[in-house]
Amino acid sequence: MRKSNLEYNPNRPIIITGTASEIVDALKKFVNEATPPKPEGHEFKTQKMTVSEASQFIEVSYVTINKWIKEGKIPIHGKGRKRFVLKSELIEAYKNM
Repeated sequence: MRKSNLEYNPNRPIIITGTASEIVDALKKFVNEATPPKPEGHEFKTQKMTVSEASQFIEVSYVTINKWIKEGKIPIHGKGRKRFVLKSELIEAYKNM
């Protein structure tokens, strides 16, 4: 008995048969099922920004942002060259200045 070759192989071409509308509907269904839902508001709260991006976002100089970070007015995360600011924390800190 011959073994079936139905295993997924991304390098192997596949043949899809059906009408154009059936194929389009099947592809739309596949994309919708394969795409995870976007959490509402969650991305904004965890969006990371470099210190340079943060200075451009609130339109102040890079030196000023670093001064506020050293003074503890803006929370900073990470270490060394991998420092980042969370966008939601930056906005909240800027509102309270």
